[in-house]
Amino acid sequence: MARHPSFEPEMTLRGPNLSLEGSTFGPRKISAWREAVAPFWDVEIRKEDTPDFRGRSEVYHLGNAIIGLTAASELRNERSRGLVARMGVDHVAAQLRMDGRATIRVAGEEVPIGPGDVALLDLAQPLSLDSTDYRAITVIIPRGLFPEGGARLGEAHGTVLRGSDPFGALVSDHLRSLGRNVPHFSPAEARVAAQATACLLSAAARTITGTGPTERLSERAPVLLAIRSHIDAEIGSADLSVEQICRRFGVSRSALYRLFAPLGGVVEYIRRRRLARAYRDLAEGSGHAARVSEIAYRYGYGSPASFTTAFRAEFDASPADVKAAARAEGASPERRPPPNRTAGGWDGFYDWVLTLDA
Repeated sequence: MARHPSFEPEMTLRGPNLSLEGSTFGPRKISAWREAVAPFWDVEIRKEDTPDFRGRSEVYHLGNAIIGLTAASELRNERSRGLVARMGVDHVAAQLRMDGRATIRVAGEEVPIGPGDVALLDLAQPLSLDSTDYRAITVIIPRGLFPEGGARLGEAHGTVLRGSDPFGALVSDHLRSLGRNVPHFSPAEARVAAQATACLLSAAARTITGTGPTERLSERAPVLLAIRSHIDAEIGSADLSVEQICRRFGVSRSALYRLFAPLGGVVEYIRRRRLARAYRDLAEGSGHAARVSEIAYRYGYGSPASFTTAFRAEFDASPADVKAAARAEGASPERRPPPNRTAGGWDGFYDWVLTLDA
């Protein structure tokens, strides 16, 4: 691989954006890069590529979205179920490839992406991305900003809008313009730009998934978002059930099932949210954390054995393995208050992601 003169690796903060830049290559850069992308990716780099690895990233916080202008040498980004559960990032992303190629792997399917193409990604679902040397623009948006609460983007997870198609070219041109102009937006302009981007991506997802045979998603979105918030708030309650949700929100079982159909069904959604919360409880614990049996009963499992079976099927690791890894690494990161967006560094980037507002 030829060195790209624009790839540089040290970290600084300038005003409302984060910058990863500098003048060195190799292992030092890999460490910095992994830290920067930790909320989203586990990064794998071939041993033979390590000495020449390089990367650069400019990240801007728009208040209700984040946009990253990135470039890096060949690597693999992995978003496993364990990472999804551990980091708790539940947003939607779109990535425009400016240069370079990649292969997206979702649920056993492979989709190629090349220059000018836009990938639609649901960060609540696992995927992997194998990339050549590349430049990209990535926008990250909370679900609440979408007209349909991001449900269509969930259905479109891992699909690609081709830059050679008319509508794909429209989305590609929009993201290029967003990348050019984001350094110059006022706070109010930034928020409006993010909202417009969410509307365009929602329309793009509809071109892939169809409009659906029943109610318009835009009309259903407020109820869907409210129910999802309720599930997250009550995820540890033994009373949480389909019947309880129907009573709480005055909806029929059939209506509730239709609402959650794009997410795999309400029962499956609750099951995965419970397992994700259990994973975080285990991963964030130290030696004094709750026992596996306590966490199993906390999230509605009748026995530690049934919990362990479900946990292993979801994350390909046992609860004891996750707890042991957390103990070996020491106390895990605690939630911090909303960041001061004019100070700090990449150690606060996770806070940026968690505190996006719609």
